[in-house]
Amino acid sequence: MDYPDLAPLEEISGPFALLSKGPKFIAAWLAKRTEERYREFTRAALEGQVFPENAEAMTSEDFLAMLRALEMDIEAEKAIVYGRLACSIATGKTAGHLKRHFIKALSDLSFGQVDLLRRALITERHHVFPGTGGGNRDPKEFLGLQSKSSINRQTFERWGLIEEKGLSLAGRRFVEACFTSEELVPSSVGFQEWAEGRIHIVCNEMDTASCCDFLLKLDAEGHREAIHVHNSAAFRGRSNRLLTSGPVMVVLLTDKPQRLADEWTTVEDAIRGQALVVVTTTDPNAPLPAVMEGLERIDASPDRAGEAVTAILERFEAKGLRGT
Repeated sequence: MDYPDLAPLEEISGPFALLSKGPKFIAAWLAKRTEERYREFTRAALEGQVFPENAEAMTSEDFLAMLRALEMDIEAEKAIVYGRLACSIATGKTAGHLKRHFIKALSDLSFGQVDLLRRALITERHHVFPGTGGGNRDPKEFLGLQSKSSINRQTFERWGLIEEKGLSLAGRRFVEACFTSEELVPSSVGFQEWAEGRIHIVCNEMDTASCCDFLLKLDAEGHREAIHVHNSAAFRGRSNRLLTSGPVMVVLLTDKPQRLADEWTTVEDAIRGQALVVVTTTDPNAPLPAVMEGLERIDASPDRAGEAVTAILERFEAKGLRGT
């Protein structure tokens, strides 16, 4: 008998339609699905590795345990994860005392739970943009730590994959064994990282409507693009230099440029050595003082504020301030 279509059950008119075809058809269909599962497992295990030549760390009993777990697992989509784990064990990346423990843990966890552990590790290692607010996504939100009755939490605790504050050392090692390094970056799960660089708005006229409106607009658009935007005023005798380890783009925002020029010693401290500096004026006709003449000027008059925000963000990206 030819193998039936490999499509999911719902694409074969549902499980009852499959049942009506009889036991031989079902057995053949399952055999083909199993073959496909082993194909995915093999592909994942061999991907990027010379598996047969480097398999000293995996005994025949380890391999048999892996195949049995794979065959008995009710989730076919975990075949790739089994393949990744097999590769990690075979090449010695997984410690000997953890081999069987990780195989059993993977067989017990659902695919969704494995993915939650993956997301927790990614947010632990990267500054992941939360969408709202100024902080980072918290790894705890993926581990069910908010509730002691959470099924996910209880499962993770049973296998020693989490502790009170987040992933345990074994939990991190488990995730590393089940995914490649390329699968453990924010973009692999649709996350966005905060930009490494920041925008620092220096403005002494925040009480001016045009400056205030533009500042709020740039702050909102910058946040939407996962860029930290800070603002401060430049007053004599007080440093307003942004203290950060990453690169900084300084935006000198003004309606009357002379007001910033009058505090130029303080302004110079804020811009000295920074990656990029531009002057943004809400009055396009205001003359630039001599100290600013060498800086790029962007027109941020009320009717062109949106264009000015876009221009600033484009300069930020073009200068490579987002980072990797």
